[in-house]
Amino acid sequence: MKRWLLMVLAIAGGAIGAWAATIFVAGGLYGALWIYVFGDDPWPAWLNPVFGVAILVIGIALWVLMAWAIWSRFRRA
Repeated sequence: MKRWLLMVLAIAGGAIGAWAATIFVAGGLYGALWIYVFGDDPWPAWLNPVFGVAILVIGIALWVLMAWAIWSRFRRA
């Protein structure tokens, strides 16, 4: 397989996998904050920007990790 095609597959596959994983992580984090920390009380205003940045960083990290895993898997084969 050509190297550039392998790179495109790793990036696209990593993006798809990271998108799904980020949705689950965000839901779990939001649910844990709701159940164990803030509950039904009004949430602080600083939480939305912090939560947005945290999910963005987690999503990019998952994208890199999944793309790297796909890349290494194909390179070994």
